[in-house]
Amino acid sequence: MNFELFIQILKARRRIGIGVFGGVVVLTLLVSLVMPKQYTADTSLAIDVKATDPVTGQPMAAYMMNGYLQTQVDIMTSQATALNVVDTLGLTRLPEAQQQFAKQADGKGDIRNWLAKTLAKGLDVKPARESSVITMSYTSGDPKFAATLAKAFAQSYIHTLVDMRTNSAQANNSFFQQQLKTLQSNLEQAQKHLSDFQQKEGIIATDERLDVETQRLNEFSSQLVTAQSATIDAQSRAKGADAPDVLSNPLIQQLKSQLALQEVKLNELGQKVGPNHPHYLQAKAELQSTQEQLTKLTHQYAGGLNNIAGNSAARQAALQAALKAQKEKVLELKTQRSRVDVLQREVENAQRAYDQALQRFSQTMLESRSDQANVAILEEAVEPTDPSRPRVALNFLISLFVGGLLGVISALVAEVVNRKIRNTEDIELLLELPVLVELRKPKAEKRNWLKLLPFRRHVA
Repeated sequence: MNFELFIQILKARRRIGIGVFGGVVVLTLLVSLVMPKQYTADTSLAIDVKATDPVTGQPMAAYMMNGYLQTQVDIMTSQATALNVVDTLGLTRLPEAQQQFAKQADGKGDIRNWLAKTLAKGLDVKPARESSVITMSYTSGDPKFAATLAKAFAQSYIHTLVDMRTNSAQANNSFFQQQLKTLQSNLEQAQKHLSDFQQKEGIIATDERLDVETQRLNEFSSQLVTAQSATIDAQSRAKGADAPDVLSNPLIQQLKSQLALQEVKLNELGQKVGPNHPHYLQAKAELQSTQEQLTKLTHQYAGGLNNIAGNSAARQAALQAALKAQKEKVLELKTQRSRVDVLQREVENAQRAYDQALQRFSQTMLESRSDQANVAILEEAVEPTDPSRPRVALNFLISLFVGGLLGVISALVAEVVNRKIRNTEDIELLLELPVLVELRKPKAEKRNWLKLLPFRRHVA
């Protein structure tokens, strides 16, 4: 089908097309005028997605989640928000609502839920594409009722948000209140264990006592080193009569010199007078007396050095015993200190857990009493003056397009049902015969109406 044939079909079937077109336009206008008028009231809400918690001052992470605005839209259209509207306006007590419920629902079910579902049908929520503003629209046949419901749904949404947060905070507050009792009991028990252990061991200041005993241990260690050196020195000096200290004694050296002189004198007398001479015997007696005195004095000095070495060794043994006892005491104090540290850490952990729970308890208590929301009403709903539906002008324009389209389609359908020969191509297509000659009706000459006028000359 070419364009020329399409135009011929429209011209031939113009009555059908015009009839369908006119019918659609007229029917649309009649329906638009007969339909009851609907009024829409709008209210705009701004959601602060960067809000901070009014209690803690910290950014609310939930506001940063993807889909947060869509979640708010779902809350606005939820059953809980609609039920809140019903309760706020007291619709269940209105006789008109009770009669309508009895008529439409036959009195079955709950009037409160039925009203909530019915009211939710007139609500339309549209979030903005590139902002955090949400528009709530309510449509009703009564403009005042539409404005009232738009305001009520906005306030109920805010109230529902506050209720959700406060109810969650109250549940958390009850939980932390129960946990505080257990944590307080744990803290008291840990403190009691620490106190009992300190009283049992007589510990007042573990660190100071350990420092004192450690200092004493160091002193014992230093004294033991000194005693060991003294013992070694005393033992090296105490070697009997041949000890250097004995040999270097002035008195012993004097007696040795005297003994040497007496031996020389005795030898001289032996050569002069003989061994039986009184002078020789006297000299010999003096020599023996000096030898005995030297031997006695040497043994006395050697015994003194042995006593000094023995005393030094005894002192060394005593210091070693004292050092060992002090080590055991210090180790015991360190063990006590470790035990006290463990008990102290248990007390600190219990205290920390109790303080954190107490902080969260106070925080949730404040949150449960907070009635602030991150929502602000930008534009409050007002009573509309012009109806939002039906849109007569828009419906008329749509009817022109739809009527024209249906008119064209009707003409084409009529042509398909009752096919006519419109040109030579149809003859060749339908009859399968070649067209030899095409006779066309001559075009009618245009009449010059001026020639028919009696005053044509004057006109010419």
